[in-house]
Amino acid sequence: MNFFARQEAARRKTRVLLVYYAAAVFTIVFALYVASRALFWMMLNGDGGRERRVSLVVEDDRRFTVAEWDGKWFLWVAGLTLVVVGGATLWRRATLAEGGAAVARSAGGREITAQSKGFHERRLMNVVEEMALASGMPIPRVFVLDDEPGLNAFAAGFSPNDAAVAVTRAAMEQLSRDELQGVVGHEFSHIANGDMRLNSWLLGVLFGILCLSVTGRELLRFVGRCRPRSNSKGGGGAMLFVLGCGLALWGIGSIGVFFARLIQCSVTREREYLADASSVQFTRNPQGLANALKRIGATPLRNTLRCANRDELTHLLLASGSGLGLEALFASHPPIRERVRHLDPSFDGDFKPWRVKTLTFEDVRNTPQQEAAREEQLVTGLVGGGLTGAAGFLRSMDDELRRTVAHPADAAGVLYGLLLSDKEETRKRQLGRVLALEGQRMVNAALGWQKRLKEEDRRVRRMVAELAVEGVRQRDPGARAMCVRVARELTDADGEVSLFEYMLERRVEARLAPTGAHRGMAAQAALTAGQAQMEASLVLGTLAYAGQPADDGLARAAWQAGSARMTAFRLGELVPVRESCTLEAFDRALSRLAGLRPAAKAELVAGCEAVVGADGQWTADETELLQAVCDLLGVPGLTV
Repeated sequence: MNFFARQEAARRKTRVLLVYYAAAVFTIVFALYVASRALFWMMLNGDGGRERRVSLVVEDDRRFTVAEWDGKWFLWVAGLTLVVVGGATLWRRATLAEGGAAVARSAGGREITAQSKGFHERRLMNVVEEMALASGMPIPRVFVLDDEPGLNAFAAGFSPNDAAVAVTRAAMEQLSRDELQGVVGHEFSHIANGDMRLNSWLLGVLFGILCLSVTGRELLRFVGRCRPRSNSKGGGGAMLFVLGCGLALWGIGSIGVFFARLIQCSVTREREYLADASSVQFTRNPQGLANALKRIGATPLRNTLRCANRDELTHLLLASGSGLGLEALFASHPPIRERVRHLDPSFDGDFKPWRVKTLTFEDVRNTPQQEAAREEQLVTGLVGGGLTGAAGFLRSMDDELRRTVAHPADAAGVLYGLLLSDKEETRKRQLGRVLALEGQRMVNAALGWQKRLKEEDRRVRRMVAELAVEGVRQRDPGARAMCVRVARELTDADGEVSLFEYMLERRVEARLAPTGAHRGMAAQAALTAGQAQMEASLVLGTLAYAGQPADDGLARAAWQAGSARMTAFRLGELVPVRESCTLEAFDRALSRLAGLRPAAKAELVAGCEAVVGADGQWTADETELLQAVCDLLGVPGLTV
């Protein structure tokens, strides 16, 4: 299965549907324009119309007709309509902007942390941390929906920095580890692909269109409550005009809501296919999510949420929580069978073998003791990259280090320790800045962790840094900003920036700085391979020269091996010189390449891997740079 191609197809269909959305709004504006012209004509030609015509006719005394085009009239109608729709949209967006944690709590979620004691809670937290480490994304806040007996989950938030993942208690306890990984990967995909921002935008526009219908309904109620006086001259005409306005707004608004909701559901269905494909890209295990969906398909009605705002959350869920048929016209999710078959083509459509025999949380197959034994066999001795390496790393982590990186007040000491220099003079200057900005306690912590972690390899140090950044992210905004400042000063203390320092500072700024990068709709702007030739060439060159620090001929051969895998870029002989391949240029190039389409990103990553593997060995610098390519391109699940 080509998951990059699946991502590109889903994005393309989503763009088409968004064009339909814009067309629906334009159609509403045009319909209101025609309706307003018709109402004005009725007012001119109704009772008493002749007496008012002198003051209402146009200046050149032409006869007013409904069919006549009037650009100024259209602009006025469009402006007023967009003010109503746009204002309501912005208001609705503001009500949803509290962040993922607030949404999870509104559904009855209870937050869990790395210090949680229960086996299933620790396992869920481990899976989330593994996914974050393997994908290069921030670790989201994790919630359990204790009162929900169905198998479901959702992600909420408008960016990776305020995201939260909520999982029902049944899903946490009854799914196997692989299945839980697939579910969490699906929710991570929604965060990585900007679906939460897209969903909030669609909800806002739908609410704005709904306001037109509500306004029309209120006008109709007003007319129903009022009776024009018999001696009121023209009163009947005015009420008829208000009635016409109410009918027009209610009718056009209702039709608009119908089509807007239809388009909204189509968009979210496409994003579900995209999230399924991305989940497999994260986990490299299509059977995990496929089996979780089979369990959900075996008991579809049981997965309905019980919380009061379940209808509002339906579009966020792993599977429809409304209890309605998935094949319905307004289904927010694709049919479960189709989703499973995309992941497991051999599935025969029979969900019966996947039914959980008992509906209680104490299913004997998933008792904590039996699960713990299986986890011990599964996780012990794991090696390699991606989720496998992340799981093995978390399993072997020192208890004190694990507690420290999870504590907001202590995690910064680990970060500073990772950035301290081995050179005594440089380290003294660095510690002086830590003392001035953070105090003696942080100086002692940084020195202690520097001694304990300096012998670890880069990959372990990078994952420790990821967990520490997440711990610091729980501090207040002022403390986070201070951490960013200290990290920047420690990196610049000796006037040189190593590859590890570059990577760590980049992560700290992206995750902790108020102006840090946020993935969203703007970050997905289409960029063709042909428009990014120079940037792609420079990235390949940086990798090639890092792997061959003393032989330009071998570096050129490695560059050409990567270029051969990137036919869409048509790089030809655009081999950069060694002097141009600096970390600063590498960073600028990747910032632009982040706008590539998924298929082009797939080619770029394949080309980078070909460069690194051209000589049959992967150096530490090459590995770190390839990790940087995956992280900064926003390509999850391709860690090494």
